[in-house]
Amino acid sequence: MSVELTEKAVKQLHQILEKSGKSESKLKLGVRNGGCAGMSYTMDIVKEVTDQFLNIDCQGIPVVMESDHAQYLKGLVLDYNDDILNSGFRWHNPNATETCGCGSSFSTKKPA
Repeated sequence: MSVELTEKAVKQLHQILEKSGKSESKLKLGVRNGGCAGMSYTMDIVKEVTDQFLNIDCQGIPVVMESDHAQYLKGLVLDYNDDILNSGFRWHNPNATETCGCGSSFSTKKPA
């Protein structure tokens, strides 16, 4: 399973994980139904996960995701934009066939 974090995303995530105050904190990436394109991205800081989760080390950031979300996030590149007026994480998903204008939701081809 491959997920890539850009240098800016790694820097921002290190700060977020450090502020969480828990050395065992992990970045949980996922998807859910919703948004104007059909599916929305989710990102949370978690301490505990079950064996249903995939564990990935991305440039020193411990990343987890539910195994059934992997098909939607395989090859994902997570970036961070630090512009003053438009800062935040940017999702670049090769599986997305359509994305909404703000980039927070997407759709994929229907499985055969």
